[in-house]
Amino acid sequence: MARGFSYAAGASDEVEAARQPELDKATLQAMGQSKNAYVREIIAGRSDCPLGLMVTLAHDYVPDVRTAVAGNASALQSVMEYLARDKHAGVVEALVANPAVPHHVLADLAAHKRKEIRDAAVSRLRAFEAGPGVVEDHAIPELRDRVFDERKAELAARDAADRTSAPFLPVEPPTHAPTPTRTAPVRGFRAPDEARL
Repeated sequence: MARGFSYAAGASDEVEAARQPELDKATLQAMGQSKNAYVREIIAGRSDCPLGLMVTLAHDYVPDVRTAVAGNASALQSVMEYLARDKHAGVVEALVANPAVPHHVLADLAAHKRKEIRDAAVSRLRAFEAGPGVVEDHAIPELRDRVFDERKAELAARDAADRTSAPFLPVEPPTHAPTPTRTAPVRGFRAPDEARL
């Protein structure tokens, strides 16, 4: 082992454990607090990273961990807004490349002091304005299995109502209807028939 290095990136059992696809929330929380920055980076880039841990990792002192959070498509909007002000250029560049970054964050980054970040943000804004392509689901991982699409239910209810209801036919008002008169007592007011007498 080299002096000053307690690990080599990717050489520990903890790194291999962090790469496992099926980890429970408690294990992710524990690995997110690891002393090994590479493990924290792997956890920060996972789509199933718990939201509270993601906020904590967005404040990590290692830029690579913050870069992994910035590139995570399931990051919260508030986390992305915070990382847009990061001093490390790699973090902001990863944020611009994130497919889930909100439009207003890109608009703010289009006025960034670094030219490469400005250019990347402007090109993403142009792609944003060109229209959406196939958009990946960016729902919160913990709630993804509980998401209920209200549009499908609304369309199904509308279709059911269309099948059971009769078509609407407009009704014409009768032509011999009496003229409406004001029934509330008003001082000095007489109905048109009484005024002629």
